[in-house]
Amino acid sequence: MFTLDLTGRAALVTAGSRGIGAAIAIALARAGCDVAVNYKADAASAEAVAAAVRAEGRRALVMQADVADSAAVGAMVTRAQQVFGRLDIVVSNAGAGTKVPMHELTDDEYRRVFDINVKGFVALARAALPAMRAARAGRIIAISSIVGRSGKAFMSPSPTYAGAKAAQIGYVRGLAREVGPLGITVNAVCPGWVDWGTKHAAAPAEVRESALSQIPLGRTGTAEDIANAVVFLASDQAAYLTGVSLDVNGGLYMA
Repeated sequence: MFTLDLTGRAALVTAGSRGIGAAIAIALARAGCDVAVNYKADAASAEAVAAAVRAEGRRALVMQADVADSAAVGAMVTRAQQVFGRLDIVVSNAGAGTKVPMHELTDDEYRRVFDINVKGFVALARAALPAMRAARAGRIIAISSIVGRSGKAFMSPSPTYAGAKAAQIGYVRGLAREVGPLGITVNAVCPGWVDWGTKHAAAPAEVRESALSQIPLGRTGTAEDIANAVVFLASDQAAYLTGVSLDVNGGLYMA
């Protein structure tokens, strides 16, 4: 019987207060996980997600931290481990984009994008690994992007964002080789066009129509589509998958 049962496990989701992060936190709770919900600024939204986790009969923990601050990430992981008594799954969902073209890119903007997308992933994985290594088990999952594989998307992100997401995938593959012998898997989920919040809702009609014409499944994605992929990668059914960049894009990009 194929089941995605995560009962008894604990997870931490960065940027879990809204959008894809919130959907991931709630989906993990439905599968049986206790969930730590990280947020940077919106405490009220994080508390609402935690309430949804508790409504599934699971424990929830709300923690404020900027993922660009490695010390804060380390403290957050330690607290989650103390409260839950374990930490089996970490999901690096926090991300930041930019539309600044390369010739206008400042060092500060470059650091901002890479600190959140890449340094944030590294800090989370590094903090979670000691306990996972001791347990000889664990799941590390990064939410990357279609642009980390294709280099482009309809919303025309800058090469800095594409580079950061590609770097994230590179870390996933390298770390998967390093910790695979210890029973720890490391994978990425690469969303395509996902409708949540105001970003894509405000896209010009012609941009949306162009996207839909190139998506074989004929629709844009939802936050729940991404969350379902995360639950699968966190489950025992994905025990033989590591170093994978799982495209969840309706067929928009295939490679």
